Amino acid sequence: MEKSPIILGLDTATESCSAACMMGSHVYQRSAMDSQGHSRLLLPMIEEVLREADISKNALDAVAYDAGPGSFTGIRIGAGVAQGIALALNKPMLAISSLMTLAEGIRDQIKPSDRIVAAIDARMEQVYWGCLERDADASGGWRWQEEPRVTDPASLKEHVSDCVGVGSGWDRYVSVFQADADCVWHPGAFPQAGYGARIASRLLNQGAKGEWREAAPAYIRNDVTS
Repeated sequence: MEKSPIILGLDTATESCSAACMMGSHVYQRSAMDSQGHSRLLLPMIEEVLREADISKNALDAVAYDAGPGSFTGIRIGAGVAQGIALALNKPMLAISSLMTLAEGIRDQIKPSDRIVAAIDARMEQVYWGCLERDADASGGWRWQEEPRVTDPASLKEHVSDCVGVGSGWDRYVSVFQADADCVWHPGAFPQAGYGARIASRLLNQGAKGEWREAAPAYIRNDVTS
């Protein structure tokens, strides 16, 4: 029988900033859209969700953060806060893909056989993207069909046929993606800490140790945009 660890989730990899405390099926979350305010918003959000869950940091079983791809600055903020909490409490720390978190956000709205193309606007006329399928035996409950990468939007056209799309990359480039393809698109979606915590819970039940040295950011691109 799977355990239900208490997980603090942090997500600062995009314009959306969120923190969540997951206790079993209950998720206490705060979020805000403010691409320049993550460092100011995150710590108060953490205190709020822990207070709402009526627990202290010591009760946490693990800390999970969105490791990207996404905003360089945002990822660093989330990684720094997550590492600080995990090290101070000697708790596991897990790095969760922003693209997998986007897919998790629509998990309950798709068929088990659906192929998800998650895409995040990378600026500079590029997108971060990856292709996933649900798979209970795969790491975190998702199997990568196409590993995360950064390309120009037109490069996705050959991958989006008969897929379900999600993420800010779709919001910006949907006309390019759908030019010659038949696909469903979920607009306005951003990674959220509660969905990252849900993936982290699966990882822990699959035996992940959560070594903080292994929880490195996944920048993918070396050019800093923000």
